[in-house]
Amino acid sequence: MDIGKQLGKRIKQIRKVARLTQEMLAEKTGLSVEYISRLERGMSQPSFKTLEALAKSLSVNPKDFFDFKGPVLFQDRRKEAKQKKEYIDAISSSLHDMEIRELSVVYNVLKGLRQ
Repeated sequence: MDIGKQLGKRIKQIRKVARLTQEMLAEKTGLSVEYISRLERGMSQPSFKTLEALAKSLSVNPKDFFDFKGPVLFQDRRKEAKQKKEYIDAISSSLHDMEIRELSVVYNVLKGLRQ
């Protein structure tokens, strides 16, 4: 599959994950529904300015349009994933310095939170 068709398929995938119709995306970007349809079918190639407008309207990074196999992560989900990793890293670091007895207490507290 050529890159234009892959790009169009990815734009469509991101739009659908964002739960937007072509009409809704057209309204948010100022582009026509016909143009968005042509983009998604790989019939037109977007300019950088158009990619930026699409990315902003879809809450993704412009580079995400070219990550043809990756999951769709919206900016807020990307930020949340980063924060989650920071918490996990900090907790993990703290656990390494604990005694077995302390680890047992932490484990039981976590187990209680999950119920």
